[in-house]
Amino acid sequence: MDSAAAVLETLTAPAGSTPYTLRLDASRWDWRQLVDLDGFRWRVGATPLADLGVIAASWVAYFATIGLLRAFMAGREPMKLRLVTAAHNLFLCGISLAMFAAGLAGTVSRARARGIDEIFCSNDKDGMRGLLPFTLYMYYLSKFVELFDTVILVLKKKPVIFLHWYHHAIVILMVWSWLQFDVAFATQGMIANTLIHVFMYYYYYASSLGQNVWYKKYITTGQIVQFTLSFVLSVPYVYFHFQKGCSGWSAFVFSMVVNGSFLLLFIDFYRRTYKSKGKGSKAKTE
Repeated sequence: MDSAAAVLETLTAPAGSTPYTLRLDASRWDWRQLVDLDGFRWRVGATPLADLGVIAASWVAYFATIGLLRAFMAGREPMKLRLVTAAHNLFLCGISLAMFAAGLAGTVSRARARGIDEIFCSNDKDGMRGLLPFTLYMYYLSKFVELFDTVILVLKKKPVIFLHWYHHAIVILMVWSWLQFDVAFATQGMIANTLIHVFMYYYYYASSLGQNVWYKKYITTGQIVQFTLSFVLSVPYVYFHFQKGCSGWSAFVFSMVVNGSFLLLFIDFYRRTYKSKGKGSKAKTE
């Protein structure tokens, strides 16, 4: 659905029935979709947790929880949470590996069945179906689980920088837009991100158990490469969009703006964290 059609639907559909309402009616969710990998089709109002109201509620709960926990922890000793941290990060490492493998398999399958262009550009009238959008939906759900990263940091009284909470909050909406507007090339970004997350969450898992992991510095480098890659992958999408028309142009523009902000913030984080370490005592006070 293009942006003009989406606006028209919003204006003409009965109140509470468009994908842009914050109304939340869980009674309409069809949980059978979660076991129908081949026939899966994202539909707001029918797909569990696909409503924008879920995202709005999660944002309110997320920021309220951060504030309340900070107040609770004021004057208290940091919690260790060794086993909780290890279990959380091992779980996210495992599902990231599963999503990477499924995304890769879905991409290969779609390319064989429909051609290379269809892994970047979709113009299906009924939307994308099957393993690839289902994996992207699992990726969307995983972003809610990742919000607990912040809870753990606050309970441990670790700093929560702007990059951290901004990234966790906005990425949920970005992935929602990929699913809502059938942005096929976004699945390639998902594959890159889940691969990075396999190594990142394994590092957090191992570190929580006191183990040393040699590649810590390269995690941030990998994230910078990943966001740079999103712009490279956008080239064939733009090409095919002007050749035959691709769904999801508005979501594409939104994603490019968000990924651009991520790239700048991660570069700044890398510079502050690693480049400044060789500058003596001044770096230690920053």
